[in-house]
Amino acid sequence: MTEEISTYQKHFSYGLRVEVRIPRPNEGPFRDGAVISRFEEDLVELQLSRDVLPASARVETGTTIDIRTGKDGSAYCCRALIVSERQGAYLTTRLIGDVMPDEMRDFYRIDTYIPIFYQLPGDESPELVREQLQQQRSASQKPANHAVPLQVCAGEATNPVPLAANLSGSGIRIRIHEELRPGSLIPLELHLRQIPPRTISTVGKVVHVNQLRTSEGAPLLYSTALRFLCIDKRDQEAVATFVAAEQREHLRTMRGGPSGFSCIGFTGVDSRGKPQRFAVTAAIILILAAIVTALVYSRLTGTKGEIEETYEREIGKYRKLFPWR
Repeated sequence: MTEEISTYQKHFSYGLRVEVRIPRPNEGPFRDGAVISRFEEDLVELQLSRDVLPASARVETGTTIDIRTGKDGSAYCCRALIVSERQGAYLTTRLIGDVMPDEMRDFYRIDTYIPIFYQLPGDESPELVREQLQQQRSASQKPANHAVPLQVCAGEATNPVPLAANLSGSGIRIRIHEELRPGSLIPLELHLRQIPPRTISTVGKVVHVNQLRTSEGAPLLYSTALRFLCIDKRDQEAVATFVAAEQREHLRTMRGGPSGFSCIGFTGVDSRGKPQRFAVTAAIILILAAIVTALVYSRLTGTKGEIEETYEREIGKYRKLFPWR
């Protein structure tokens, strides 16, 4: 974490002008200029250029945004989580992950499980594959609830089994039983778990194939890396948003926190956090002290139980019979 904070300090500072990219469902991100009004380690408070944002812009706590900055003629981008409710033009965030060249922003990767449809390559030319993809996109925009059928990589076409995949905004790596030739163009459908669910139609170019070891008698398995071609810009943003959400959930799970916010230290963002925690601690101590006092008082002044009275009565008789004891 210390190394990351040192990197943040190289690229961000108080008063720095940055560009903020705020996600919007089914649209490209909303871009707005901002000034860093507070910077402490990984905590960044942004003063946006406006108080009112588009209704579709997501700025609720827990949303992942991109903060872009320029230095020495180069552009850099870092992801950040919104950690408190927006106060007018002010937005409080925590930086997460690495600071990367902006052109590499789509190379954030995450291991996940998603249903994937793919079509084995035929004799079609790249131009024909692109034309088929455009036809599929046009068909998906019609009211009819159907799309160009693709072969499913696992399970049935209507209910595919999610596969392990290494996903980014620029490509995907999956394990399949077919050995594909590098350079082949593969029509793909990615079904992302979003609200609402999102289907991404694109073409993947096979860039690397590696045969994996399998148990004796098991079908061959190939690790296949594909780079997205002809992907719609909004679809690419949807993939990047999905990757960020999966990364956030992975961080929450790894840290074992009760929520996605407290596990990264969000409880200390609000200036009222410390007094509230102190008040809760003091109340707990007072309650425990009251319970202990009540128990001690009951022990000293309370009525004796039947067993205790019988014991003391018998001891008294014993002492009367044997006074020298």
